[in-house]
Amino acid sequence: MSEERSDEIEGKMELGHEPVPPYKTVFFIAITIGVLYLGFILFKTL
Repeated sequence: MSEERSDEIEGKMELGHEPVPPYKTVFFIAITIGVLYLGFILFKTL
């Protein structure tokens, strides 16, 4: 029952890349602003 497929690629191919530093910082700043904004909205509705 263990048939071997002939169309499988030998080994795995991995597409790697180096992260771009400014994008990580911008991402965390955007998330922080979003969380603060939602907290402000929650505080105003109480």
